[in-house]
Amino acid sequence: MSDPTTPPPVAPSSPPSDVESGKTMAILAYIPIALVGLIVSIISISTKNNSFGLYHAKQALALYICWVVVALCCLPLCFLCIGIPLIVATNVCGIILCILGIINSSSGQSKPLPVTGKFADKWFGNIQKA
Repeated sequence: MSDPTTPPPVAPSSPPSDVESGKTMAILAYIPIALVGLIVSIISISTKNNSFGLYHAKQALALYICWVVVALCCLPLCFLCIGIPLIVATNVCGIILCILGIINSSSGQSKPLPVTGKFADKWFGNIQKA
């Protein structure tokens, strides 16, 4: 059992120079409009030139993957009249998580997202800064 007074583990912090130079890419990775965030996340992961931008790109990409999977699971439920409210709830939760990611990245923090952050570590944990 873990001690209830110990804080949860956070991601390793990036050097201040990486935070300042990667802040723009980190913020853009969470923008869900017209696939901008998805494209920026893929570019940031493929270039691997900034540890702060890479961390947030992995978090954003995991968020987008989970968002699409949950929306696709809700799609067949539209025939039962509960799918449309579930899709709306999924989109609201996805936008809230994008806003949390933007807040974290703009303030220079490397905190994982509440629901999807653990998947980013599992799926993209072996991708490191070059």
